[in-house]
Amino acid sequence: MADEPKNLRPDETFEPYEEYSRIPLPVLWIAIALAIWGVFMLYDTGQDVVTAQDERVEEHVAATDPPLGEGETLFLANCSTCHQTDGLGLHGAVPPLAGSEVVAGGPEVVSRILLRGIDGPITVAGESFNGHMPSFASALSNDEIAQIATYVGTSFGGSATRLNEKDVAAVRLDVGDALSFRGGQEIAMLVPGLPLQPAVPTSPAPDAPEAATLGLVFQGRGSVWACASCHGDLGQGNENTPRLAGLPAVYVAEQLAAFRDGSRSNESMRLVAQGLDEAERLALGRYFAGLRVPSTARPTLSADLARGEELALRGDWSLGVPACFTCHGSSGFGVAPNFPTLAAQHAPYTASQLAAWAGGHRTNSPLGLMQRIAEALSTADRRAVADYLASLPPVPAGEMALNREVPDAQ
Repeated sequence: MADEPKNLRPDETFEPYEEYSRIPLPVLWIAIALAIWGVFMLYDTGQDVVTAQDERVEEHVAATDPPLGEGETLFLANCSTCHQTDGLGLHGAVPPLAGSEVVAGGPEVVSRILLRGIDGPITVAGESFNGHMPSFASALSNDEIAQIATYVGTSFGGSATRLNEKDVAAVRLDVGDALSFRGGQEIAMLVPGLPLQPAVPTSPAPDAPEAATLGLVFQGRGSVWACASCHGDLGQGNENTPRLAGLPAVYVAEQLAAFRDGSRSNESMRLVAQGLDEAERLALGRYFAGLRVPSTARPTLSADLARGEELALRGDWSLGVPACFTCHGSSGFGVAPNFPTLAAQHAPYTASQLAAWAGGHRTNSPLGLMQRIAEALSTADRRAVADYLASLPPVPAGEMALNREVPDAQ
């Protein structure tokens, strides 16, 4: 009998497999076609998304207008502290922009006022004000002034005119070194049809500085170094040397007295102050209060300007820190005699003084207020507020400033 075939079983280690076979060409072609179609659809959809985004941007631009968007930001940072965000101003203190016959004159008129400022009485919307607006010529570029003027003219005056950088450059050239408008009477020359404007006061011109005062400023005397040797010919200061131009006269005299008695520490200034009597201190205060000087201060500390603006305008009550302008006046113009001008002060100097208060090296703040505030602020906050204040325009310092809160020397 023939042998029967053995019952073969796979080995325990056998792994099943399938012989390799090529993908059918039709299937391969379909896969390639689908891949190409998918890539095309992704690209096409991406282009649609980009196009839609561009269209939304264009619609937003058409609705808000680029100059107005940037102009609003600049307005809020530089003008709203006084004129308010809605342009209604402050009753009895700051003229409104909304409903203003001056603003209705158009953005070019607004740009001229921004470049020159106002230092005299003015009537707006039926109410009279003692105009006291600084020049922004040194604080803002031509483009920034164009943006603000366009925003103000369009938003509050209903004007369709838009200024650009070249327009303001031409206005700046025409303005030259003209001083502030002496109230509404001068502005009426630009804007026909303004309501009757108040007359500019004819108060006697302030006395010219005496030769002795000028000698102290420019030549000095003995241990009294010339003020100009550190603070500049026009009291403009420089980095760690403070700007004196436009500071309240009484404040300057009081700080000299503080250096003299040691309640404010600075060895150089103590030597100077010890060589001055009370009449001389007040005479120097009057001199620097009356100087009208463009700002030479700039934000140089690379700090957070937005944070500095927040502290100056609104403070930070989580730290127990009030707004700087609560005490130092609208736009940091100062409130004589105890609260000095902060606007246009050099950033390194402001930061160093805040650090001195925080460290207990300066102690002559009324009621110790500045010591507590400076201690609550971080180093970054002190630098931020110093940089922001350096970006502001200087306070006007014409006849009105000369005559404010300056008692007669005894």
